[in-house]
Amino acid sequence: MTQVPVGVRPTKRCLADLGLSVPDLGHPLDELDNPVVAAAQAVPEQRDAGGARRILALCDRVWFKVKTADQRAVVTQLHDDDLPDGLPRDAGTWWIGAAGRRQADSPQRDFYESIKRECTEGKTVSTTRLLPADWDWKRFTAEQAVAWRREMKKMVLRLISMSLTTGKLAVAEFRHHRVKALVRLDEDHEAYLAIIAEGIPDPAIFALLLDCVPGVTPDDWQPEPSPLAEMEPAPGEIIWSTLLRSEVASAILDLDTAR
Repeated sequence: MTQVPVGVRPTKRCLADLGLSVPDLGHPLDELDNPVVAAAQAVPEQRDAGGARRILALCDRVWFKVKTADQRAVVTQLHDDDLPDGLPRDAGTWWIGAAGRRQADSPQRDFYESIKRECTEGKTVSTTRLLPADWDWKRFTAEQAVAWRREMKKMVLRLISMSLTTGKLAVAEFRHHRVKALVRLDEDHEAYLAIIAEGIPDPAIFALLLDCVPGVTPDDWQPEPSPLAEMEPAPGEIIWSTLLRSEVASAILDLDTAR
């Protein structure tokens, strides 16, 4: 399985603090072009090296300071009890809970003092309001789905391109599954494409695989064995095939080369 990089994500509240608009789902929030977000990416490594600065006043959990020019932020790492089920390991654990500007002229207007006041009621400190909410988790899950789809399409195009250029079966491992592509000419010199998968019991996932092939509609595919490719699936395999028009083959080769 592809390892998910550890990113420090701004919450929706943090985006509002920084005056940032929400980008499309193809742009992960931890990769936003913003000084605070960029500086926050160093906090996990700084923490591991003993160089991250804690905010001692926020004592219900560990928070770290982020400073850049006149901007400030607070960053924390979530642990198992804080995380939704089903996340990849190390994904979605680091978050920027809030951000603001340094106010040197008045201690009462200092960003960290204001966060302390916001999270303190009497003698109780609770930073729960700074943690990711439902919107943040839904956004994170949607980003993961888009990235997963993009990775799958890149892999499918690469396999088809390999088979087109070699005439042989191309095989790849993808998220615990084995995916194969085979392009062949029949006796009438027509090309067909077969997509073969092992270990994908969910028809919706296989449908996504087929949808990664540009210029081929769902109605163009047929399950094997069929008169088209006359392929017999092995135990645990699913095979769908389609005629591969020359313009589609050329487009696939161009897309694979451009990546």
